[in-house]
Amino acid sequence: MEVASVEAIPLRRDLGERFANAQKWIDSREYCLVRVEADDGTVGWGECWGPTAGNRELVEEYVSPWLRGRDPRNVEQIHDDLVYKLRSSYHSYVPASVVSGVDIALWDLYGKAVGQPVSALVGGRRRDQVRAYATGHFWGDVEDFETLRADVVEEAEGHVAAGFDALKNKIGLSRIFGWGPEKDVELVRAIREAVGDDVRLMTDANHAYDVADARRVAEGLAELDVHFFEEPVPPRNIENYAAINEEVEVPLAGGECWAFQHEFDRVLDAGAVGYVQPDVTSAGGITSTRRVATMADAANVQCHPHVFGSAVALAASLQMLATIPGDPMLEFDRTPNPIREDLAVEPITNEGNSVPIPDSPGLGIEIDRDVLAEFRADA
Repeated sequence: MEVASVEAIPLRRDLGERFANAQKWIDSREYCLVRVEADDGTVGWGECWGPTAGNRELVEEYVSPWLRGRDPRNVEQIHDDLVYKLRSSYHSYVPASVVSGVDIALWDLYGKAVGQPVSALVGGRRRDQVRAYATGHFWGDVEDFETLRADVVEEAEGHVAAGFDALKNKIGLSRIFGWGPEKDVELVRAIREAVGDDVRLMTDANHAYDVADARRVAEGLAELDVHFFEEPVPPRNIENYAAINEEVEVPLAGGECWAFQHEFDRVLDAGAVGYVQPDVTSAGGITSTRRVATMADAANVQCHPHVFGSAVALAASLQMLATIPGDPMLEFDRTPNPIREDLAVEPITNEGNSVPIPDSPGLGIEIDRDVLAEFRADA
């Protein structure tokens, strides 16, 4: 078996109404999918994190000529060779999103070639469903805090009504609205009062704070029994994570902005987080995410993968979650998104507070070609 072709497929959907997190306004959802086809016609699908620009060109102009002719079943060897090749070419960084998209596609192809779900090939399935937390609670374009608070609370109540017993919301309002950390804590308090004490709450600052404000916010979150405090400070400052994680009561979480096992090794060695969150589309694919999960287990740190992509990213994350030791949770994006909801022929949905993990070969999903064509940005 040999790789016959590699294609990057850009998808885009403009949003009717923009929304924000602590770092930016979001007015579209776009993805760069990777399609790898073997000489026998078997096809694997992957997904890169981030904008299509750059990812698309690297996949088609740099990776594709190099990957054609290789045995797609040698996934980990290809992963490591590609990282080495990219490091040699780009010196100061390795475009981890490109490695991720290619790696996911190869695992999907490999699983289909041997008739096994990816989870059976990367450690074995520990579970057939996984507890999910509803993520969302972004901010609309509002004029006052009271309106934003009411909108977020209404959304949280809707998630609970849909069966979820765990939620994650966004904080770090200052950059977008100018409202300080006290409003962030007030927002979480309003959610807690609305959904009650039996719902697990997590909160994500998207690295909005300096160290002092992160500590102050953490104190308020601890009083509200928040399960983890995600990305309080910029991800480059691992030593700050370690100091805060040691000092505050609420555990820190992070990982969506870290890639490959060497970087997570530094994080785990420093005791920087209570929960580690590699993303299959940005950490180096399924290969690197599996390695990080193994390292985390050895360090007695729970791995909760970060998930915020199309149906391909969601399916790949579920295959990983089938294998992760302990009690992992699925981050289940609930913002309206037809690329996530409709791209798979059989959509991935929650059943109460959990999501079933597909057991079909590869990632366990089939791509809907009509939906793919509808959202192609290069059509």
